[in-house]
Parts: sequence; structure tokens; C-alpha cells
Amino acid sequence: MLSLKKILASFFSPLSLCIELMACGFFLLCFSRKQYVGKILIAVGFILLVASGYEGVSGRIIRTLESQYPPLNLSQVMPPGGVANAQGSVKWIVVLASGIAGDATLPYQLQVSHHSRVRLMEGIRLHRLLPGSKIILTGGTGFDGSPEATTMSRVAEELGVSRADMVLEVESRDTKDHPHYVREIVHDEPFILVTSAFHMPRAVRLFEKQGLIPIPASTGQWVPPLQFWSLVNFFPSSTGVRLAELAYHEYLGLLWAMFQGQI
Repeated sequence: MLSLKKILASFFSPLSLCIELMACGFFLLCFSRKQYVGKILIAVGFILLVASGYEGVSGRIIRTLESQYPPLNLSQVMPPGGVANAQGSVKWIVVLASGIAGDATLPYQLQVSHHSRVRLMEGIRLHRLLPGSKIILTGGTGFDGSPEATTMSRVAEELGVSRADMVLEVESRDTKDHPHYVREIVHDEPFILVTSAFHMPRAVRLFEKQGLIPIPASTGQWVPPLQFWSLVNFFPSSTGVRLAELAYHEYLGLLWAMFQGQI
């Protein structure tokens, strides 16, 4: 089921959909009499591809997700007086994984994906600002290789985090699985939830649906170029397409979770 869902999501992703529309239109132009339909399909595919390639378009779409939960203000989790300590601070920091490369020949920090690395860095930063806290690293085994949580823990150790300050959750295979396994660790205690800003709306709803108390700590926000309306930004880019892909994936994930009654 998981593999089928991922395959279908990839098949209907913005880039794939644009190519599929243009390919169908090209086929109709070359091998059928439906010339008008073929031209329409090619035109629609081309327009969608160009639109998704503009950071001004795809960036604004992904900002609708990222703006829902700003970066964490530590005053929310510190005791009165603003001094972090083991007794007054939130104990748990949950870091959600986002994939690994699966190439065991690479150094550990290069085996984790970009988003996993950014999330881990934020989790470590918060852990150091909150003495006595423990980091829960989530992520089970993917299609190959060791569990994502295990690989991230090795990166964290290389960056000076004690193994005693980490708890590994290695059973989850998808975002919807995280709340179930994290609940077995934190029970009814509030915890800091670290994930990418675009992913936070879905993650928070999944955890809250299970009666948990996440404190959002968004990271990895998309930052528009300083000269956003310069001449260069009037050209489509791979960054724009990537932002469109991320936004599509999250909105599709939200719809799927709602359909399944997970949020």
C-alpha cells in the first residue's frame, strides 16, 4: 500500500503531470486526427510547467504551508524567568526523519537527506539550549539500508550529542506512523516537534488526532531571494519546480489523511 501510494503520488506530481500531458498531446498530433485536443494538451502541459517553474508562483503556494507555524520561541517551553533547566523545561524533542540515501559507503552526514539533516540540526540546537532534554529520532527502515533513526543518531553522535540523550524510534515507515510510536515514549507529556516548515501542518494534525501535545518547531523555511523581482527571477528554475513538488506532496498528504480519518 505504501509503495503504491508513493508511485501514484509520483505519477501525478506537477513535473510528471506536465510531461504526461505534453506526451499525450504529441501522440495525438502524430498518430490521430484529434489535432485540436492534442494542441490543447500540449499547451496546458507547457503552461503548467512554466507556471510551476516560477518561484514567484510555487514559492507563494508553499508559503501557505510554512506560514502556519513559525519557528519556535523558546520562551514557550522555558520555565518562568527564562532559564532552561531539567525540572522546568519540556523534556522531549521529537525529530521526524525525511529519508536516507541508502549508500553505506558515504559518511553518515551524507547518508541522510537534506531535509533530515536540517531537521536534525534544529533538534540538536534546541537540545543544547534545553539542558536535561532528550532527542527522539524517528524513522524506520526504508527500501534498503539501516533505519533512518539509527543513521541520524550516528550523525548526532559525531556532532557531540551523547547516546544517552537520544531515544530511537525505528518502527515507523510513514508520517502517519510517527504519532503511534512516539506516544509509547512520551505518553501524555508535551514535546517539541521538529520538522520542515512545509511539513509541519500535516505532522501537527496527525499528532493531535492521537491526543498528543506537540509544540511545533518549524525549520528549513524557504527564503525568497533578496532581489526577488530581479530579471533573473522572471525565468523558470528547477528550484521553482521543486517547491511546487513539495507543496503538491503536502497538500496531497493532507487530503489523503483527511480521507483516511487520520486528521
